[in-house]
Amino acid sequence: MPSAKPIRILAFDTSLGRPGIALVEVRNGKASIIDISNVQTTSKQSLIERKAVVYAWAVFFINKHRAKGFDYVVRELFQGRTWKQNYPVFTAWAATEEALGTFRLDFTDDPITPATIKKYVVGNGKADKQEVADAVRRWTGYKGEFASDDESDAVAIALYKAITEGLIE
Repeated sequence: MPSAKPIRILAFDTSLGRPGIALVEVRNGKASIIDISNVQTTSKQSLIERKAVVYAWAVFFINKHRAKGFDYVVRELFQGRTWKQNYPVFTAWAATEEALGTFRLDFTDDPITPATIKKYVVGNGKADKQEVADAVRRWTGYKGEFASDDESDAVAIALYKAITEGLIE
C-alpha cells in the first residue's frame, strides 16, 4: 500500500571500474530519482587506490543525503566465474560497506541478482542496458541523462526494492 511518508532507498550498482549509486524516493506510490552518481577508476591504478576512490565517492554521496535518512540500503549481487572477476568487485563491496559503516549504516537486504532486478523492473530478466534505462525512465518520469549504465542500473535496484515492498505497482 502506498505511503504518504516518503521512503528513501539508497542503491549501489557495485563494481570497481565504474560503480553507480542512486537515491530514489517513493511518495504516494510514485518513485522519483533524488540523485545519481558514478565514479570511474582504471586498471592502471592499484586495487588499493581504486578502493580508496570508491570509498571516498560513496562517503561523499552518503554524507550529502544522510540528514533525511535511508529506509533501505540495497545492492546488486555479483557472481563471477573466477577469483580474477570476483576480487575487484568484492574490493568495491568492501569500500561501500566501509563507507556505510562510517555513518553507522549497513545494507538492509541481501544482494539481488541482476536477472531478478530486470524481471521486476523491465519485465524481462535478460533485458539489455538500454531497456533497463528506458524502464527506469517510465517508472520515475526521469528526463535527464544517465552518465553511465551504472547510474540507471542503480536506480533499477532501488525500484526493485520499491516494487517488492509494495511501495509502487
